[in-house]
This record gives sequence, structure tokens and C-alpha cells, in this order.
Amino acid sequence: MWDELKAHGLWDELPEHDQISVYWALADGHNLAAARAPKPPQLARLISEVAYFAEECERPWSDRRWPEAQPDRAREAVNAVQFESQYGTLSPAWMVETMRRMETARKPADWERDQRQAERPALPVALFAATEAMKRDQAPPEPVSYDDRSSENSAGVVRRLNRLPQEWRIETLRRVAQGGSPAHLVSEAAITINVLHSAFGVSLAWNARRRP
Repeated sequence: MWDELKAHGLWDELPEHDQISVYWALADGHNLAAARAPKPPQLARLISEVAYFAEECERPWSDRRWPEAQPDRAREAVNAVQFESQYGTLSPAWMVETMRRMETARKPADWERDQRQAERPALPVALFAATEAMKRDQAPPEPVSYDDRSSENSAGVVRRLNRLPQEWRIETLRRVAQGGSPAHLVSEAAITINVLHSAFGVSLAWNARRRP
């Protein structure tokens, strides 16, 4: 996929966050090839990404569609740029609260009396709610009693997410918007950067550039 994009002269035309998507798929392929039993969700994700960029390689010479590619994949990337921009305007406290809400709360066991499960809103909904609350100078509320998601854990996730270069944050938030766990994806991003260096000889900074 990487070679084909370069052969078609498309690699340098891709936005940096789309290049990160390709790099992430490369690392996914490497990890899945080494796994004894690849997990079906990871394999499906890789197939979908490869199919999407295969379509990009065939344009404008062919209208052939790859059914494995998500039809709204290009829109997801555009939206993720906006998500990252909006996330960057949040206060540290609201960054933590937003990422905390993006984790999936524990599902109560059948024997538990309280069967309520805390909601995981869509990422754009959570970002909008945080932005509006900040306009009213509201601090994040205390979690409800049945919400086991930890603000302390999410604070660590936010620190690690904010250390990533912007293009990596965009791709990470795209995957969060798909339903992924911020804690898992931030760790996966760091592992991916290390795999790219060790397996493919691609050296990428995994810390954000210092602001002037």
C-alpha cells in the first residue's frame, strides 16, 4: 500500500494525518503477521484501511469501488481535523473529562442491584458539551455514582495524547470517534511509532514539537 501510493505519486499529496493512517496500517499489518491468532476486529480495521487507500490509488483512472472500504472514510478524516482543533481549545480539566467520557463504562453484573451504565456519548457531542460548558465557566461535574471511569487515569491519557505530534492526535481522535478507547489508542500510537522504526526503518518523532 505504501509503495503503491508512492508509485502513483500520491504519497506527498496526502495530508500528514492521512500519512499517519498509512503508517498505522503498516504497523498493524506487521503486528498481525506476527500474531498467533489475529483478533478479527484488528484484521477488519486493517482490511478497511488498505481498501480505502487502494481506492485512492485507482482514482481518477478507475471508478471501481472496494467494498471493504468504509464509504464515509474520507469524511471521517476531515471531521477528525476539526475534532483535534476543538479539543485543543478545551481547558485541561475539560480535556480530561472529555477523554474520560470516551472510555466505555463497566457494564453491571447481572447480580448487581443497580443496573445503570454510564453513557459514552459520540465524540463530537462530548466536545460540543465541553465547549458550551466552558463558555458558561462551568467546571466538569462529578461522575455519577455508577460511573466507574477514572478522571485520574484519563489525566494520564491526556498528558500522553498532548505529547503526540498534531497529525498523530488527529488520527488518534479519528479512531476515538469510531468508538475506540483513548487509553488504548494513545498507547497504540506510541507502540506504532516504535514498530515503524524497528521494522521499517521509518524514524518519526513521537513527541510534539515544542511551541516557540
